[in-house]
Amino acid sequence: MTSPSRAASPRSSRRQTLIKVAGELFHERAFDAVTTEMIGARAGVTGPALYRHFPSKQALLIAVLEDPLKDLLANARETAAEVTDPRKALEAMIDYHVTRSLQNVPSTLVFLKNEHNVPEEERHRMRRMMRLYAEEWSALVERLRPDLSDAQNRVLTHAVFSMINSVPQFNSGLDAESVATTIRTAAINALLVPAGTA
Repeated sequence: MTSPSRAASPRSSRRQTLIKVAGELFHERAFDAVTTEMIGARAGVTGPALYRHFPSKQALLIAVLEDPLKDLLANARETAAEVTDPRKALEAMIDYHVTRSLQNVPSTLVFLKNEHNVPEEERHRMRRMMRLYAEEWSALVERLRPDLSDAQNRVLTHAVFSMINSVPQFNSGLDAESVATTIRTAAINALLVPAGTA
């Protein structure tokens, strides 16, 4: 439900490009195997230009992980506050998550691969954001699926996250719109259709 933002400034746009490219590289190979030169080359910037946005490679990794989490959590909270119909709210959250997962390598996948390269304080902050984000989904699922226990709700929600986040890893040959439609339908069915009734 996040409203369209004003046109991004060139600096903001370059920062987002660096985050996207770095996320791809940090997912493709180990953190220590990725150099700032590699990131700059893929993003089309020089090393000094990269350091104008991020003081270090580790700071860039933290942005790769944290910026998408902040965005997803802010969108979920805004959606939950503005959309009174729980099903429509959940569908909107799914749509947004799917769209983001197709645009960029999901930060949770990069986090799992590079967690040991993130300072402890930042790790705790990111894990807290992940929990808060999951709680926004679970609160809606609880209203729509009173037949589920709290544990079942949490397991199902995290299973759907994993399904959505794995999409970028699978080369189906389908166009992005078909992939998005397929995964949205699967997510809704997984969360809202009781087992044995599909």
